[in-house]
Amino acid sequence: MDELRVAFVGCGKVAGEYLSVYRDLDWVRVVACVDTQPAAAETAARFLDQGTGAARPKASADYAMALTSEVDVVVINTPNHLHYAQAIAAIEAGKHVLLQKPVAPTIKEAEEISRAAEHARGLSGLYMSYFDQPLLHDLKDMIADGWFGNVGHYYARLMHRWGHIWSRQSYESGGDGAWRGSAAQTGGGCFVQLAVHYIHLLEWMSDERIVRATATAKNLYSPRIEGEDLATALLEFESGAVATLEMAWSFHGEQLSIHGTEGSAEYINNRALILESKAEHFKGRVVNYTAAPPPALALSGTEQTAEVLPPDKGDHTNPLNQHRAFLEAVRDGAGPFVPISSGVRDLRVVAAVYESARRGCVVAVERETQPVA
Repeated sequence: MDELRVAFVGCGKVAGEYLSVYRDLDWVRVVACVDTQPAAAETAARFLDQGTGAARPKASADYAMALTSEVDVVVINTPNHLHYAQAIAAIEAGKHVLLQKPVAPTIKEAEEISRAAEHARGLSGLYMSYFDQPLLHDLKDMIADGWFGNVGHYYARLMHRWGHIWSRQSYESGGDGAWRGSAAQTGGGCFVQLAVHYIHLLEWMSDERIVRATATAKNLYSPRIEGEDLATALLEFESGAVATLEMAWSFHGEQLSIHGTEGSAEYINNRALILESKAEHFKGRVVNYTAAPPPALALSGTEQTAEVLPPDKGDHTNPLNQHRAFLEAVRDGAGPFVPISSGVRDLRVVAAVYESARRGCVVAVERETQPVA
């Protein structure tokens, strides 16, 4: 396939962070920009117009524009509640589909999208931006290499204040919140929106499944939006290892920590990386840990701190960029890095967390009704 022709569906806000990937790859051409807000579609089309003599992308509010014979790949960046109808239509039209996380607001809709993708002519994948980050691939390799020893605890915190802002804006305008403030349209509150990143990452890093959840969820500071604005979950893996996830959208801050019998890592606010291990070294994509071996009875290894910044989401030169990786998989006839079925798995964990928060007890994660890739 000499050129991939793309329809970009949902052109506002976060989608603008990775539009440049589609502009800068010379074997990719966006032929249609679709958004319910015509101005957003037109702005994206202008941005993607490379002035190379190729036709400028068509801007439209009509999703049917993404399903024409001129389109090979449909990139869906729309709100959660639109994923089902749009993904199914694109898959049934024979398009390759890259779908923004989470798959859908409900497991039933997500399963139907996954089944359609499994039997489709085209390739379907889930966009999860965190896989752009080389550090996370290094951490997975470090776990596999035994750099941490036996990992017994993971900690992930992802918090931002948008929920609080949406709630205040809704109060000031006298209206209800944006779609992210609707439990029916999102599938819940802050946890389903934020935690799927870390649920997916931790199962991928550990090569284990989460089997049980204990959780609490509440809305403390965002009364004008539905769903929780604060949630904490204790998740248990098959091995007995545990993960603590804290998600909120009335506070600020992010952290990922890994704790093992021989070493630990803490990555704070997408900047500060603190490593210590009884291992002597590890050299990866961005990690370069070198230390003298500690005394035999030492409780910890040598601590080293480094600054590690995440790559720009629009950096097409990053081989781990998930938009580039999906387009390359389509071009080369390979499988997606994140298949739709694995996103269904994430939602099963989310469902167990919400049920635990409602019932106040430990809840088992529902088993898959179809294999997870």
